Amino acid sequence: MEYRLKIQEETIPVEINSNEGNTATATIENRVYDLKYTLISENELHLMVNGKSVNVYLAKNKNGKTILLNGRTYPVQDMDNLPKGPKKKKGIDGPTKVTPPMPAVVIAVCVNEGDRVEKGQKVVVVSAMKMETTLVAPYNGIVTRVNVQENDKVMPGDILVDIDEIKDEEVSELKD
Repeated sequence: MEYRLKIQEETIPVEINSNEGNTATATIENRVYDLKYTLISENELHLMVNGKSVNVYLAKNKNGKTILLNGRTYPVQDMDNLPKGPKKKKGIDGPTKVTPPMPAVVIAVCVNEGDRVEKGQKVVVVSAMKMETTLVAPYNGIVTRVNVQENDKVMPGDILVDIDEIKDEEVSELKD
């Protein structure tokens, strides 16, 4: 079966052919991978990719799934299953939330209410299954609310930090 997956900002064609048992062959950008998989839980998958072992953690979100692999998170969307409605306008109205990709424990809160943050700046660090994930600001903004503290248990969809976006023009005004 063929898919067009958007991973971060890049759309990649992926072909997956199921074989006997829990095996499959994946072709990604003309590279062939032999896969053997075991479902550990609803959110965890053990993969053997060309004989190399890796655990993959999955979390559903409103746009598709978030995959945690080797301590890094990757937002993934199936481009063929996106709603065909009108495109969203650029920019975001109101506060934006920082939320974990899977059940986790907060190990560090790196911002306070009122802090100015830049896109990509570390906001919160969470730990899930002995792996740390750094959650970052999606854009320039002001932290309007911090809803967690160290050692809090959090779930996907929990709002950890609210950030009001600052448009590029507003950033230059603040620097002047």
